[in-house]
Amino acid sequence: MKIAVTGGAGFIGQHLVRALSRRGHALTVLDNLRRGSFETAALEGATLIQGDIRDSATCDVAFRGVNCVVHLAAQSNVMGSESDPSYTVETNVSGTWTVAQAAAAAGAPHLLFASSREVYGEPQTMPVPEAAPFSARNLYGATKISGEALLGTFPNPQLRTSILRLSNVIGPGDTGRVVPLWLTAARAQEPLILYGGEQVLDFVPVELVVDAFVAICERGPIGAPVNVGSGLPVTLRELAGRIIAMTGSRSTLEVRPARGPEVSRYCADVSRMERCLGLTPPADAVGMIARWAVIP
Repeated sequence: MKIAVTGGAGFIGQHLVRALSRRGHALTVLDNLRRGSFETAALEGATLIQGDIRDSATCDVAFRGVNCVVHLAAQSNVMGSESDPSYTVETNVSGTWTVAQAAAAAGAPHLLFASSREVYGEPQTMPVPEAAPFSARNLYGATKISGEALLGTFPNPQLRTSILRLSNVIGPGDTGRVVPLWLTAARAQEPLILYGGEQVLDFVPVELVVDAFVAICERGPIGAPVNVGSGLPVTLRELAGRIIAMTGSRSTLEVRPARGPEVSRYCADVSRMERCLGLTPPADAVGMIARWAVIP
C-alpha cells in the first residue's frame, strides 16, 4: 500500500512512518519542518517532501497514486495556538480543506484525520464517550472541530474519511509539552512548573496511537470517530511525583496560576477503540515513561 503522511517528520509522524515502513508500505512524508526534522533514521526509505499543506500544488505531488492519506500536520500545541492564531486557523482549518481536496483529486479513497480530545472541552462527565457534545475551550480545539466538520461534509463521496480523537500522547521524541518539559527539568534538578494544580488528564503512549493509525490504514475507513486514549485519569500532581521518582531527581513542584485556555479534566471512554480496533489500553500509561525517563 502507498501511504502519504502529512506532518510525518513530527513526533507522532516519525513513529508512525517507521511502523508502516516496517510493515512493507511505501511512504511519502509531507512536512514544512516547523517542528519536525528529516534528519532521523525513522524516515529512512520514505519519499520526503518539504512543503506546506496549505499549498495545493505540493499536496497534489505528495498524494499522487496513494491509497491512503494520514493527516497529522497541524499547529498542535494549545498555548502555541493562542500565541499564533492566524497560523493555527490557516493550517488546521484551511490546510485540512486543501489536504482533502488534493486527496480527492489524486483519487485517494481514504483520508485518516488526527483530531483531539480538545474538541470536548471541559466534559460534563468522565470517561468521555465519542457522543459527548463538542465544547472547545481553546482555539486549537475549535480548529479540530472545524476539521472534523469539513471532512464530514466533504462533497466528494469517493473520499472516505476516518477520525481518531487523541488523548495526551506521550513518548520518546516529543518536545514542548508537559512530560518532556518535566523530564528536562527533573534531570536538571530544577522545579517542575505546574499551572493550576488540579488537572486530571488521560495520557496515552505513542505506541498505542501508532497501532490505531496502522489498524485503520490497513483495514480501511471506519464509520465513526474513535477516542484513542488509556481510559485512565491521572492527576498532574501524581505525574510530577512519578517523574521525580523515576529520574531520582531532587526537583520540587512549583504551582502557578492556571492558564485559561487549557482543559483541566479529561479521561477517554475507550470502549469503541477496544471494540472496533481490537486495541487494549495499557494498565499504567504513565509508568511507561520509565522506559525513557533516564535517557539523557
